[in-house]
Amino acid sequence: MASPLPKHPQLRGNYAPINFEAVCQDLVIEGAVPEGLAGSLYRIGPNPKFVPDQGYHWFFGTGMVHAFHVNEGKIDYVNRWVRTPKFESELAAGTSLPMSIVVDPETGQLQSDRRNGLANTHIIWHADQLLALEEGSHPFTLSPKTLDSEGYGHYANGLSGPMTAHPKIDPITGELHGFGYMSDALGSASMSYHVVDQQGVVSRSDNFTAPFAAMVHDFAVTRDYVLFPLFPLTFDFNRMEKLGSPFAFEPQAGAMIGVLKRGDPISEIQWIEAPVCFVFHYLNAWNDGEQITFDAIDFSVAPNFPDTDGNLPGFTEAQGTLTRWQLDLATGAVERTPLLDLACEFPRIDDRYAMKRHTQAFLATASQRQRGDGGLFHEVTHLNLESGATQVWDAGLGNGVSEPVFVPRHARADEGDGWLLATVYEATSQASSLVILDATAVSQGPIATARLDHRIPFGFHGSWRANE
Repeated sequence: MASPLPKHPQLRGNYAPINFEAVCQDLVIEGAVPEGLAGSLYRIGPNPKFVPDQGYHWFFGTGMVHAFHVNEGKIDYVNRWVRTPKFESELAAGTSLPMSIVVDPETGQLQSDRRNGLANTHIIWHADQLLALEEGSHPFTLSPKTLDSEGYGHYANGLSGPMTAHPKIDPITGELHGFGYMSDALGSASMSYHVVDQQGVVSRSDNFTAPFAAMVHDFAVTRDYVLFPLFPLTFDFNRMEKLGSPFAFEPQAGAMIGVLKRGDPISEIQWIEAPVCFVFHYLNAWNDGEQITFDAIDFSVAPNFPDTDGNLPGFTEAQGTLTRWQLDLATGAVERTPLLDLACEFPRIDDRYAMKRHTQAFLATASQRQRGDGGLFHEVTHLNLESGATQVWDAGLGNGVSEPVFVPRHARADEGDGWLLATVYEATSQASSLVILDATAVSQGPIATARLDHRIPFGFHGSWRANE
């Protein structure tokens, strides 16, 4: 039987889950949907049906997908839980259940069940499959229209270990590059690197050993190189009793960036020392010969996690900064330059420019922050990286915007010429909307707003699938 939610900061306000699935046809729209915009925006995030009395963390809530289907000026909406085996077992038991753990019969080592996860972090379209992702499991397939769960194994059979929630799709070859961490066992320094072709067939899936065991949420790929940045959000089972989490920020462990030339054997990976900080998300990366550049959201420590003494980050430390990293492979030199003096996260580009030099960036930002706001972002910002000019749309202090997803105006449009789609939580009405912004005129505000009668809880990532 479902119980009331425990008192927890990540179960209040719009972090709290909703307890229903819905289909809403022909939403009320203020303004007009741009002509030619046709496809589906998918959003995903934690939305647990059942919550443990103790030990809840937002990152580990059961996944729910929200889809907005856009066609001929109309917008329909549907939301569904991702019905992984874990979710179905909880539904049958009427209570939360622990993560499924697999024990290696020979070594006794523990490993997450790769096909019994949360599917709560990212949702993408690749190889004609709609894939719900989280970094401890394999991709989980959903129906693109109804969001019905189709299960594991429909895509990329043959993966060695888990696959990240942040794979990179090569816009030229159609290949998907992904990775996993703690691939052999929980707490191990083992990692994996995967390449899946445009038909969904695994072309390589290799294991390697990193300098230490850590949470590696995202990575970067250029036309010539794959980068595995390793920051010291380290893992130790022995911390559970003291900290309530095996993960803690441990600056003494240092930071490294693994660099592998695309197509080379995994044994050729080169590890380069890096400045100690923490990064959840990368905007993009490119290289000019052995000069590699990538843009990232830097934090001085890992937000949402304690240090090894159990201290949580302070308010200032929990603010992310868009930063340009420049890495010289010949010398190992690493330089960092701030790009935007504004608290930000969830960076996105025009995906047609993935793996090569980009000039346009789109982010969720907050020019006004206050203690206790739960990390809320109330703005969508467009940054021109050539001129440094910014355009900002403010949804209003106290409201919350999602990661903005870029859709090109047409196939041959210039970089950044198109639309930004984001969801907005409105605190006063306690309901959410889909907003469509002109990416070249963000400051003018939404050209269309499709309103829901309920809220979409704060989530993580999303993507666009154009109609065929």
